[in-house]
Amino acid sequence: LIHFIKRQCKMAQIEKLQVQGIRSFGHLECDRQNVEFFSPLTLILGQNGCGKTTIIECLKYITTGDPPPGSKNGASFVHDPKMAKESTVRGQVKLLFKTLDNKEKIVTRSLEATQKLKNITMKTMDSSISTNFRMDASRL
Repeated sequence: LIHFIKRQCKMAQIEKLQVQGIRSFGHLECDRQNVEFFSPLTLILGQNGCGKTTIIECLKYITTGDPPPGSKNGASFVHDPKMAKESTVRGQVKLLFKTLDNKEKIVTRSLEATQKLKNITMKTMDSSISTNFRMDASRL
């Protein structure tokens, strides 16, 4: 009976989240941020405006594909092209997690925001799930 109860509690585990070009996280490669998650709990702390909510929105976006509410179908979710002084900005979110059988999977979603004359349009570029066969420390 104890073995059965232990087995029921097993879940997939989030390992890392990588964010680039989303909201206040810059669009350049040097702006890419990695968040590592620890078991059983990871706290996300920081000053106002540092990106705590953006991290949670990225987790929801990468797992469901739904942009945050009130983001105009994701147009304001991607880093603002005006702030980047470019006409097009690409954003990307990656999630590394372990499945129940301890296999590493990487989910990637990419978006692109383009500044038009009066508004910003957003389109999803690609979404993928892959199995990570590498066992090195730079998995993302």
